[in-house]
Amino acid sequence: MAKTLALDANLLVLLMVGLADVKYIARHKRTHPTYREEHFDLLLDAVRRAPALATTTHALTEASNLLRQCAQPMRSEIMAVLASLIQTSEELTPEAARASATPQFLRLGLTDAAFTLLDTARYRVISADLDLIVALQGCGFEVVNFHAELFD
Repeated sequence: MAKTLALDANLLVLLMVGLADVKYIARHKRTHPTYREEHFDLLLDAVRRAPALATTTHALTEASNLLRQCAQPMRSEIMAVLASLIQTSEELTPEAARASATPQFLRLGLTDAAFTLLDTARYRVISADLDLIVALQGCGFEVVNFHAELFD
């Protein structure tokens, strides 16, 4: 059975900005200069190949805050794309109390520690955050390192 693809907050930001308008990637302070249009294309391809898309409430909240760090009309366009994603993807709700009790919480914070509570049999995580990748691998997750694996 193919696993649902779970996106971390930073890749959610890239996906939302690129879906709003790929030209925004070079203009948004949370995507530029780290990402370019070709990064978005690779992420979009990975998302399209996945049987389903999911993320956590915590990652959605963080992504929403990061996405709003731009001027209008870009902000409204990006937030409309985020609203659509929220309506069409699976929202996972790991409890903050449980996430804060994990060994990973002190190093990763709430948003990333919540990913360690997901079901390893159901979800494959894609991330560009090496600390999160290492932590999830240690928990038995199948993790796609966005920078290393997609660009080999």
